[in-house]
Amino acid sequence: MNARRSSNTGFTVAELITVVAIIGILASVAIPLANFGIRRQKEIELHEKLRRITEAIDRYHELRMQQPGSPAGMKDPPNIEQGPWPKDLEELTKPIEVNSGQKVRLLRARDLIDPMTNKAEWNILSADDDPDAEGSSSPKNVYEIHSKSTAPALDGKTHYNEW
Repeated sequence: MNARRSSNTGFTVAELITVVAIIGILASVAIPLANFGIRRQKEIELHEKLRRITEAIDRYHELRMQQPGSPAGMKDPPNIEQGPWPKDLEELTKPIEVNSGQKVRLLRARDLIDPMTNKAEWNILSADDDPDAEGSSSPKNVYEIHSKSTAPALDGKTHYNEW
């Protein structure tokens, strides 16, 4: 029996090409799946932020509409000309003092970042604007918001700025 080993151990060029081709095929399948997952997560985050901001706008409206002197009403309500809605989104991040002495903060600054654009910019509709309009050029208050992203959603039917 020959106990001598061959000094030519290792992979052939054909084996290396086959392995690289298999890895390339797997990567070409995995990357789109990863991108889909990331985009789906951003959609979920957008839904959550829109819900949170809308609830903050509604809560602000409730605080403004309380009877003067009510413990749940605002201690120093802003200018009456703006109406019962916040003048801008930043107003929702500032502490609001209610008549009971308690301070309420409706949103954090990071809640105002649109996950689709990664900016704190939104299409804002005023209470006096047409609800079917794209946005107001100079809103005097915040009644409704939409994302500024015009990219199509994963459902293939809508765009993010329509949500």
